[in-house]
Amino acid sequence: MHLQVEAFLTSLGLMVESMLGIFAVMLVIMGLILLLNRLTAEKKNP
Repeated sequence: MHLQVEAFLTSLGLMVESMLGIFAVMLVIMGLILLLNRLTAEKKNP
């Protein structure tokens, strides 16, 4: 069995890009949820 280093490094780069993309989308969704919670929260009367 022979390890193809060039193919491994190419696929590793693609995997890193994909993981960063997933992380960015998760942050956007989390930010939208927090924003919607602040906008739709009931106002407290002191």
